[in-house]
Amino acid sequence: MDDGTGSEDELDRLRNLPIRSEDIGFAPEELIVCGKCAKSNAPNRAACLYCGAELEGVTMTKLEARDLESWENGFNVIVVDTSRADVDSAANDLARTLRLEREFVTAILRSPRPLPLARVESEAQAVAISEGLDQLGIETRVIEDRSLQPTSLPVRLRSLAFTEDGIVLGLFSQGEVRSIKLDDLAIIVSAVTLEERTESIEKKKRRSTTTVSEAQTSERGHVIDIYSTQHAGGWRIPSSGFDFSCLGPDKSLLVNENMERLVTKLVRIHPDAKLIDDYLAVRSLLENCWPSESRKDTERLGLGRKEFSSVSTTNNKLQLTKFSRLQWHLL
Repeated sequence: MDDGTGSEDELDRLRNLPIRSEDIGFAPEELIVCGKCAKSNAPNRAACLYCGAELEGVTMTKLEARDLESWENGFNVIVVDTSRADVDSAANDLARTLRLEREFVTAILRSPRPLPLARVESEAQAVAISEGLDQLGIETRVIEDRSLQPTSLPVRLRSLAFTEDGIVLGLFSQGEVRSIKLDDLAIIVSAVTLEERTESIEKKKRRSTTTVSEAQTSERGHVIDIYSTQHAGGWRIPSSGFDFSCLGPDKSLLVNENMERLVTKLVRIHPDAKLIDDYLAVRSLLENCWPSESRKDTERLGLGRKEFSSVSTTNNKLQLTKFSRLQWHLL
C-alpha cells in the first residue's frame, strides 16, 4: 500500500528544480563600475547607464553595439591594412563578434580600398574594436562622423581656370573665386550621385490597401570632388551647371565626356594627386555603416477620400560625402 512518501519526494524534487537552466545577466564580478558615479554597469556597455560617462574596460568580445540613426554622431572603425592578417580566420572571428555576415566581412578585409567595418556610438567602443582588430593583424583608423561633416556638402563650383602653377576655382554662388597651387592638389574623387523616386496612389478598403498606380524614376549625376592638402571640406564639380570652357579644344558637346576629360586633365597636370574612382565598385560595402537615406511622404487625396498619394525617395548624398571626405582623412 502506498503511504504517500513517494508523492511527497516527487513534490520536493519539483520544488527544488531551478527556475532556469542558466543564469540570465552578468555575475557581480563581471560588472564595470563607472568612474564618475560609481554605479555598476553591464560589461557590454560603452557608456554608463546612469550618468552617460564613458566606461573603461570595454573589450570587443563583450561589446554590444546598437545601430545608429544617420543623424547621430558615430565613430567609424576604418580598415586600413590587412597585410599582416589571416583574412579568412579574422573574418570568422569578426563575423561572430560583430554579428555581421561572414561574406561581408571578408569583402571588407580583402578590399584594396580602406572601408568602414563598424560605426558605433562612442569612442570607447570604437577603440575597443580597433584594439581587437589590431590583435588579429588588422590596421585601422577611428574617424568621427563630425570630422567627415556629412551634412555639409563640398562647395559647389561653376568653373575652373588653369594657370601656370595652380587652379582658380569659381564658386557657384556670388561669383567668388578661390585658388590652390598645383602642389596642394591632393585628391580627385570621381563618383556619382544617385536618387530613386517612387510615386504611388493607394486606396484603402477596410483592412486592405490596393495600389492604384505607381511610377518609378531615377536620377544619376556625375560629380568630381577635389581636395587640397589644406582643405578638408573639398570642392565639388557637378555635371550640370558647370562651365567646361577650361577644357579648351577638348570640350565636347556631351556632358559625360566632358567630365571624363576633366578628370584626365586634373590627373595630367598633377600626377601626384590621388585619383579615387571606385566608389560604385565599393558602394554596396558602405551600406552597412553608411546606408543610403530613405524617406516616404504620404498625403490624403481630397477631403474624406480613401485614396492616398505616397512618394518614396532614396539617395546617396550622405554616403557619398562620407566616402569622399574619408579619402582626405586617410592622406
